[in-house]
Amino acid sequence: MLPAIAILQVRHQPVRRSGALLATLAGAATVAVGLAASANIQLIVAALFVRGVWWWTIGKMWRDTAVMPKTLGLLTMALAVLAFGAAVASAPMDMQAETLWASERIILGVWTLALAYALWSTRGDGAVNPR
Repeated sequence: MLPAIAILQVRHQPVRRSGALLATLAGAATVAVGLAASANIQLIVAALFVRGVWWWTIGKMWRDTAVMPKTLGLLTMALAVLAFGAAVASAPMDMQAETLWASERIILGVWTLALAYALWSTRGDGAVNPR
């Protein structure tokens, strides 16, 4: 994820400096807490929450600007709401941390493929290639 976060930092910076900084910091925190959660299941809820912050930040920026496709921005914002909901509802609903983590990893994998496609199909200025 770190190379993708670095690429997104370069794309976000010219459009919205404050959002670029927040997105980069939230992305780095997502990676750090995600690695820790892989070793300690008690951090899974925190990892979900931090991922929600990251997804909301970049999703809103993509929806509001032409940095990435607006549809991917809306999808990313929806995933952020899902991550927040899972983090908040996990304790009262007695959700299994391992189940949450496995589901989250699958969703993250599919989202990463969508991000890779969007990065591949857009130029550095954010415009979609006419292929």
